[in-house]
Amino acid sequence: MSLKTIFSGLLLAGTLVLAHPGKEEVFAHSALPLERKSLNHCNKEFSEPEFVKRTVEVHGREYARLRRELGLENESPKLDPRDYISVSKIDHKSSKTVSKTMDLASLFSDAGACMLMPAVDQGPLYVLGEQVRKNITENEPGIKMTLAIQVVDYKTCKTVPNAWVDIWSSNSTGIYTGVQGYPGMGDPKDAGMLKGTALRGVQPTDDHGVASFDSLLPGHYDGRASHIHAIVYLGATKQPNNTITGGKASHIGQLYFDQSLIASIDTVAPYSSNKNKVLKNTADFLFMQGANGDDPIVRYALVGKTLSEGVFAWIRFGINQNANKAVNPAAFMTDKGGVMNPKGPVALLPKTGYP
Repeated sequence: MSLKTIFSGLLLAGTLVLAHPGKEEVFAHSALPLERKSLNHCNKEFSEPEFVKRTVEVHGREYARLRRELGLENESPKLDPRDYISVSKIDHKSSKTVSKTMDLASLFSDAGACMLMPAVDQGPLYVLGEQVRKNITENEPGIKMTLAIQVVDYKTCKTVPNAWVDIWSSNSTGIYTGVQGYPGMGDPKDAGMLKGTALRGVQPTDDHGVASFDSLLPGHYDGRASHIHAIVYLGATKQPNNTITGGKASHIGQLYFDQSLIASIDTVAPYSSNKNKVLKNTADFLFMQGANGDDPIVRYALVGKTLSEGVFAWIRFGINQNANKAVNPAAFMTDKGGVMNPKGPVALLPKTGYP
């Protein structure tokens, strides 16, 4: 795969201002320095038969499981290409006809962009201490999505096993659970918001660097394009209470979706009831930061014949294992429930003008 030359030493400074109807503007996302290094030198390793075979095996098992759950094991849905707006101009939806006997290498061998994914802002709504679990839906309504993230070292081109991938996103109508007091995310006086854990969770990478989640396609909210947050921890330890502690955050990123896919999502209930304004990828400051020479948009395929039956999405993170990113959560999930971080990004928001 041919990639653009990635600029190095690029530093984007400033803040992204998110506006919420009836609220003062909130400084929600501060830009962080970017890491820029090409993974073009990894193309040979990523094309090695054994590497492709292992990647195909992992993704193929997940894809087959989803189709079995829908009773579609013997059917062959057509996956038509879709247009989207992005810097790479690549259609991230598979154009293959998927069948039971096909060589899945043709579908999954391009398991995401081959570059060092840029480190961007963690966002204001991260909760530290979520459970290690594969299924993070908690009966939230929406379009099911299994998301597979493969972690590789951008210097050695080798997969990174035993890493911990922590993801979180909004629900179908653009609401994040687990944090109290953020404007536009429920009643700021409702302490019950701290009990929410939906669409948040942690998974380890296997011996081929892959971590996967059963989640939902996220809904949009004012000021941001549709996205999912992710942190990759190295050296963390799983505790008896099914959380992780310690280690270092070697990667903080956000991943996105084709604009045409987002438009289709918004026609399906309950996404269609979302009244928040849609911000396109190319108008989102953090998307532009992440897509400036890189490709933070997931590859995807429909599980069944229609979007409402679910999506399988995948992307590759190239990380710097020597990096140690600063993490400042909005809240902590403890054995006694959620607790706001008094020095976190939400607690430090100006209170003037909020009910």
